Amino acid sequence: MSAGAPDAGLGERLVGWMAANREGLDAIMAEEGSRAVHEEFLLAEGGTLPDLRARTERARGASARAWTRHLARAVEAVWGGAEPGLSERVERWSGGNRERLEALVLEERAAAARRGASGDPEADERDAELIAHCRLFAEALASQAPSLDDEPPPEFARRVADWARRQEGRRREVERQAAAAWEPLPGVDALRAREAAAVWAHVRVMAEALEQGLPRASA
Repeated sequence: MSAGAPDAGLGERLVGWMAANREGLDAIMAEEGSRAVHEEFLLAEGGTLPDLRARTERARGASARAWTRHLARAVEAVWGGAEPGLSERVERWSGGNRERLEALVLEERAAAARRGASGDPEADERDAELIAHCRLFAEALASQAPSLDDEPPPEFARRVADWARRQEGRRREVERQAAAAWEPLPGVDALRAREAAAVWAHVRVMAEALEQGLPRASA
């Protein structure tokens, strides 16, 4: 993938950091949740009343943005090739390239259509959106990390996403286990559990993909 030997163990270090810093994720989730509510309020003022599907998609986007921001902070904390301020630059780049996310979603939907329906249209749509969020994160990372300048950011993101896509069986098992664990929790219904589990599974596998895509830092 990227030049240099893979950073063995990086995936587990990223996941460990994200788990150990859960309070940071909660704060980001609150920020993204407030942003989603504000966007919905503006739409309502304009006469557009979102239905359940629209609300679900907006909440999914907020959760994906929060998790990828959290992942960016994990990369800065544990990857030896990161420079100070990397996560802030990644967040700014991602926030300033929302139109790129829209293009990636369309690309992933088209790719899913070529592969054929899975029998669960909602899951297909959800996966297309979440893969797009992960690709946007990877593009942002590659564009802001000087040590990744050996290939264009879209190519780096595509390579990482391709590796993650080949782990579909594992990702779906992570998703199944998370949904089963979260659904019994107070205030969490089946829909919320499925959505949260899907986001987590994509981010978890993306962390593992970064182990393959990010080079080990030079001594």
